[in-house]
Amino acid sequence: MTQRKSHFLDEFRIIPKFMVWLAALCYAVMLVAFLFLIPQYVPNAPPYPFLALLGIGGGAAVAAYLLLVGYVNQDAKRRDMGQLLWTLLVILVGYGLGFLAYFLLRKPIQETCPRCGEPVQRGFHFCTKCGYALAPTCGQCGQTVSAEYVCCPYCGKTLGAGGS
Repeated sequence: MTQRKSHFLDEFRIIPKFMVWLAALCYAVMLVAFLFLIPQYVPNAPPYPFLALLGIGGGAAVAAYLLLVGYVNQDAKRRDMGQLLWTLLVILVGYGLGFLAYFLLRKPIQETCPRCGEPVQRGFHFCTKCGYALAPTCGQCGQTVSAEYVCCPYCGKTLGAGGS
């Protein structure tokens, strides 16, 4: 049985490089502020381990927020969903509700038809514009089959030279 590989790195790569650097910079600034500046300039500052925890946790939260904003910005663009609108929505709607709305309402990623170049929703068997067969299917039950199959694994019908 083959295992599906994780696409996390592929998804992470769509975040703009400047957002990754900005997130790293904000993380470093939070650490410096909580580990060095607050203990030095604030009288009666909390204990150092508590400040370290706040610096690490707060820096990670700010960095994660910035990375998510960058991800939504680029992901909305590739899904043709209104890049600016969704970016502003996730920034302005608090408590993570903007992110929740985006991830619940986002459109599927579109592929292009190899024959006519029309955008086609992932998982479609045929192009909606030219009717090109995007994936081999069984003529009896309509399920997607592999090109190497001799018979359909779903209904048992013998396939022609590969799928129909």
